[in-house]
Amino acid sequence: MKKLIVATSLVLASASVIAQDDILEALDTDNDGRISLEEASADAALSSVFTELDVNKDGYLSASELEN
Repeated sequence: MKKLIVATSLVLASASVIAQDDILEALDTDNDGRISLEEASADAALSSVFTELDVNKDGYLSASELEN
């Protein structure tokens, strides 16, 4: 539930409201299928909740971490 609230806040707080799949596509500049903290820094809302969304604590956000 907490992740759902954080993800919802992220979407609403973003300057451009885009689908979660589009967030990955837009911010994954090296096209490795995940978002690093450096890539997330392009979106203030995402970078502010990066640590909470990074469930497996690998330093990246995967598509599954973004959709939960």
